[in-house]
Amino acid sequence: MKNKYIPAVLLCSFLFAGWGSVGHRIINKNFILSNNPSLNFLSFWSDSLAAHGSDADNRKGSDPAEGPKHYIDIDSYPGFLTNHRIIQNYDSAVAAYGLAFMIDQGTLPWATLTAMDSLTAQFRRKDWQKAMLTASDLGHYVADGHMPLHICTNYNGQLTGQTGIHSRYESNMIGKYTSELVYTGDSSYYIDDIQGYVFGYIYSNFVYVDSVLIYDNQAKAESGGSTSSTTYYAKLWQKTKPFTLLLFKNASNRLASLIYTAWVNAGRPGTVSGTDDYKKDRGGLFKLENYPNPFSGRTTVMYQESESVKQETIKTGSVKIYDSMGREIVTVFSGELPAGVNEFEFDPAKYALSGGIYFCRLDAGGKSVVNKLLYIK
Repeated sequence: MKNKYIPAVLLCSFLFAGWGSVGHRIINKNFILSNNPSLNFLSFWSDSLAAHGSDADNRKGSDPAEGPKHYIDIDSYPGFLTNHRIIQNYDSAVAAYGLAFMIDQGTLPWATLTAMDSLTAQFRRKDWQKAMLTASDLGHYVADGHMPLHICTNYNGQLTGQTGIHSRYESNMIGKYTSELVYTGDSSYYIDDIQGYVFGYIYSNFVYVDSVLIYDNQAKAESGGSTSSTTYYAKLWQKTKPFTLLLFKNASNRLASLIYTAWVNAGRPGTVSGTDDYKKDRGGLFKLENYPNPFSGRTTVMYQESESVKQETIKTGSVKIYDSMGREIVTVFSGELPAGVNEFEFDPAKYALSGGIYFCRLDAGGKSVVNKLLYIK
């Protein structure tokens, strides 16, 4: 095997962190720009996918099988440089190339397909928490497939005297020009041939490998031989910006399309676990709502006994706020529930919360009711 993943964990993290934590966060978060309207109930995934965008990178230190999933030296595969294609079916590829060769050259497209299979299965059984984490990994692998230096043998410019270009382009430059990584979404769509789709965008993105290397040399020459100066990075960004923005946009859009495809293939399950179950109790013991909703400052949450509660005795209960990951933020009330209409004010700024989806949950009498809060910051 190449020494890019053995045994130096630090080396693999340095060279193969995709678009860096910043880039992966942007690509994952912006899937929402292309999110299919049928999946509007997963809008809160935007922040969650962003927060977990680098989970796959973080596993490299503890899981030796993770590293090869982030790249493919596709031009090392027999026939690619002449036919611009490789064997796509995993079992057929193992039979033709050998498993050791594939691990050495990277297994990015197959890792992406495996993540899709997992996401579909998790959607099917409505395991929304695992589905969110898998979608985050899927976004990471999709993003890696849109980083040109993750899909070629000359991944760090080591074959052309440009060692270090990997981090210069994907991390350093992106970090300096994050504010300019602004793009719009496209309509997401159902993908009939997922395998062909994943390999297809890798094939098409390979054309940008030479562009990155050429512009690195030009930026260096125009900066007096420097590859670390402000001038160098300004030149590199100016030259690569058009296709870099396109790669980011395409990665976000394709992630949205893959998530939508997994959801359709899972049978179009209805809504987020928790809200789906809790809605069965709406109109039962309590009515729970907030106003205004959406809100940008404070909001008032109101809960009220329904008619049926008069037939039951409820001694104690609690009202709590949770984030989209199911983590408790604050217990608003705990104890014997007052009768009638009750209100309380929720101020996200008090807890330094970011904008997004939150849930207010009332537990009482063995029942639960949840209300979704949309905080726009």
